[in-house]
Amino acid sequence: MPIPSLSETDLEAYQNDLSNPEKSTGELFITLNGLYQRFANNEQLLADFEYVSELNSLESNYASKKEHYTKEISELKRQFKQLDNRIVAAEQKLRHGIPEDLMVMDKIIAEQESIVEDQEKLNNAETYIVEQVRKIDIEYGKDLQKLEQQQNNRSIPFQSKFSAFNEQMKLAEKSISLKVSAFSIVAIIGIPLVIDTIFVSLGMPALGKNANNLILTHYMFLVSLILVELFMADKIRSRISRMLSVSYLKDSLSNLSNLLAENKNQIFKVETDHKIRLADFIRNTES
Repeated sequence: MPIPSLSETDLEAYQNDLSNPEKSTGELFITLNGLYQRFANNEQLLADFEYVSELNSLESNYASKKEHYTKEISELKRQFKQLDNRIVAAEQKLRHGIPEDLMVMDKIIAEQESIVEDQEKLNNAETYIVEQVRKIDIEYGKDLQKLEQQQNNRSIPFQSKFSAFNEQMKLAEKSISLKVSAFSIVAIIGIPLVIDTIFVSLGMPALGKNANNLILTHYMFLVSLILVELFMADKIRSRISRMLSVSYLKDSLSNLSNLLAENKNQIFKVETDHKIRLADFIRNTES
């Protein structure tokens, strides 16, 4: 089953998860990683949408230019046919010999000169149109090649970007885990130290006759340390982990929210520039 794209509803749901104390930091990191993977689909969809939209515009523009010159070629053929008829008519006038009437002869000569002149114009027009068609064919081929290259170039930074996100998240989780271990040790040892200090200041008697024995003198520290480790250590670690993680996770969520907004803005720009809706593109893709 394909991974669905990311939506603002998903971000709101994750925001609620960050406020839920029952959600462990491990779950929150896994969920955030999943959100980035889903956003990768949004970026891929945008890339495909941009490519198809630009391709459609390119093909439409090419077809429009070709249609224009096709009409011009049809008109040129019509004019060539008219010229052929004039040539045939001029030849028929000379079949019975050269007319003695000078005025008639002048008209025939003028017509022949006009035919030659018009034929040259039509030949030049034909050469021009053929050259223009060749140019738009070459230009279209280059534009297609450029578009394909742009599409291929997208995939490399696209994949690198999300690999960087994933690697950054792993490093952050590892760094937070190390800090949690350090702060937890301080807290787990600190609580018994405070309790022991309080008991000593209150003059609580040491165990045994030899009050100079360090272990017997500070037995409350050992007892408190054991009790804290048994009943409070996991909660302490969990609380510290959440305190350190939530700040990073909120920043990451904010960054993801900005990326999603940028993605939507780019989609809107493509829709506006190419007069095509994303919904129609998706429907055509699925059909």
